[in-house]
Amino acid sequence: MGDILAEKYTVTVTIDLRLLAMRLRESGRRFIRVHEIAYELGISPKTAGKIMVNLARLGYAVKWSEGVYMLLNERNNKYKIIDRIAGKVNETTY
Repeated sequence: MGDILAEKYTVTVTIDLRLLAMRLRESGRRFIRVHEIAYELGISPKTAGKIMVNLARLGYAVKWSEGVYMLLNERNNKYKIIDRIAGKVNETTY
């Protein structure tokens, strides 16, 4: 019986980032905190941070400050361009 308790069980979950972005946009919120995503999805803040980084890469959000992202809609193209330029500048400085 002790062996059963010692085993570690894991679950892999796939999240449709496009659908999540649509739901966040529909909520009417302009900014979202990583901790709020973690709470809503029942995941760790680290995992929620990875999700938000990927949403930013896909153009659905822009990192606003530490742990806070601004959600973008189709009209916020200027932030996408600035974010992409900043990313290219950061890549060249490394």
